[in-house]
Amino acid sequence: MTYGRVVLSAILAMFLFLFIAADLVLFGVIPLNSVIVTVLPLVGLVVGALLGVMARKRNPDAMPEEPTPAAA
Repeated sequence: MTYGRVVLSAILAMFLFLFIAADLVLFGVIPLNSVIVTVLPLVGLVVGALLGVMARKRNPDAMPEEPTPAAA
């Protein structure tokens, strides 16, 4: 059992939320000394890890392999 997808998605989401926080600071939406700048990357870690876990638990057998032909 590997956790590569969970770790990778958590790291990528952390960087995404970090860049979102940097954009908000650069565009003047939030001040630099706001706690949101620190909290957003941490939220990204959690959200990314949850998305990675959800992607790991996806059951590929639940989807049909061949589409059923449409009734004409």
